[in-house]
Amino acid sequence: MRWKDRFNKIKNNSIVNKIIDFIFKKYPGQLVIVLVVLMAVNVNFKYKLWNWENKVISWDIISYYAYLPATFIYNDISLEFAEENPEKFGDKIWYFKSQTGKNTIITSMGLAFLYMPFFLIAHLFAPWLGFEASGYTAPYSFALIFSCLAYLIVGLHFLRKLLERYFSKQVTAVVLFSVVIGTNLYYYVTIEAAMSHGFNFSLISVLLYLTDTWYRDKKYATAAWLGLVFGLIVLIRPTNIIVVLLLFFWGVTSFKGLRDRILFYLKAWPKLLVMIFFFFLVWVPQFAYWKYVSGSFLYYTYGEYDASFFFNNPQILKSLFSYRKGWLIYTPIMALGLIGLVSLFRQRRKLFWPVTIYVLVLIYVLSSWWCWWFGGGYGLRSYIDGYAALAIPLAAFITFFMKRKIIYRIVVLVVIGFLIWLNTFQMRQYLTGAIHWMSMTKEAYWETFLKEYPTDEYKEALRYPDYPAAKKGIYRSTDPDTTNPWTGERIYPEPDSVKVREIEESIRNNPALLEDIREKAEERNISLDSMIKLDAIWILRNKKQGD
Repeated sequence: MRWKDRFNKIKNNSIVNKIIDFIFKKYPGQLVIVLVVLMAVNVNFKYKLWNWENKVISWDIISYYAYLPATFIYNDISLEFAEENPEKFGDKIWYFKSQTGKNTIITSMGLAFLYMPFFLIAHLFAPWLGFEASGYTAPYSFALIFSCLAYLIVGLHFLRKLLERYFSKQVTAVVLFSVVIGTNLYYYVTIEAAMSHGFNFSLISVLLYLTDTWYRDKKYATAAWLGLVFGLIVLIRPTNIIVVLLLFFWGVTSFKGLRDRILFYLKAWPKLLVMIFFFFLVWVPQFAYWKYVSGSFLYYTYGEYDASFFFNNPQILKSLFSYRKGWLIYTPIMALGLIGLVSLFRQRRKLFWPVTIYVLVLIYVLSSWWCWWFGGGYGLRSYIDGYAALAIPLAAFITFFMKRKIIYRIVVLVVIGFLIWLNTFQMRQYLTGAIHWMSMTKEAYWETFLKEYPTDEYKEALRYPDYPAAKKGIYRSTDPDTTNPWTGERIYPEPDSVKVREIEESIRNNPALLEDIREKAEERNISLDSMIKLDAIWILRNKKQGD
């Protein structure tokens, strides 16, 4: 029997058709969520970052997480245990002295609340698995990574339910896959899963669903959940207070609608009070902590580092299009979401105004932050918090083309497919060093465009941002020799290529070291040559001056 005959036999099988209809026509969104989760799990087990010391609990996560071991393991929120033992905790717990002289964690405790159930499970099982229950061994890192995945499942579930109220199930499925795998969100639910962005994406997805439900049922329970989720979102990242725009303007299409919305809240003031109560309930521990460390219930901790907004000098074009970290350069699929606002206006005007107002304010606020590139990271990570809202115009964009001729449908799906592939490829580039975490230039970007590994020309084209000037709202193009704005340590230019090659040669002539690097290359699934180069760069950067 020819293969075509076999295919037709399977195709005409009624049971097979029922299964296909059941999965692909009735539950495509659920299928995509399962696929996305499996892809994320595959990445997690490919790299097994929980086995790397200081890899998961690092950078911002050090501060987000510090509340948990300090409270549940060391019973010392004053962090004196860390101050008295800097050899053990110097790279694990960061703090500064507040105006009252108390050790203070710079970040708010919203993420600690979300980490907590998984942290407690890890703390329970760590001794049974043969690990020290210190808060900083492999089980805790494993728990943080997979906590993000758990919240992602919840967020995608509610985002799917919201989108399916307004768009087809097939369009919803494409959007869900695109928003995760086609953007830097994919990186922040796997490689740096414990960062805040995946969590906030999920919470804002839930908030959008609750908002839509709130204006349908107007129940006290919905108001309570809205207040609770909203409070958590802002506690994780205070600038996300702007999501109130989505909540307030949802369904408003005119000035009359705006007046009616104000009157609605005046009449529904008991439910509004419930919402506000649950919002502040989440904040009670934070207010208590700030009172303890500073003497005041409100404390702008970032002010201790001269970090501020320059609302009179927003770097909007750089935030969107700069080769350094421009959002749409490294996450181009979101340009379709912005374009989709036009389609959303025509299709669902009640959704157009809240999303448009929110997105415009989001861009303005993020581009006004003194460090508009938001430090190191893959792409401009701060925009991830807005992806749930942008999923709506992206769905409108795809819907517009799905109603056109078959050629238009094919073209738009091919474009989306390419942009998804490009994101996953650039993610690999970031991991191999072919995309720098904050020093990209136009020359560097095009030198390694569609190249998996960095070149010497690429490294020479990199330029560090001028941090001291940026803190004053002055944005220069480059500063080849500056300091880390948080630690005060000196940052040096990219290593000299000749010296790197010398170290590479010495590594190749050391059989024992070469074997270790070979194992590391296999773990990361990159070539031995690339691993040698990365280690050579690391060795050169960490050598003391004069050595």
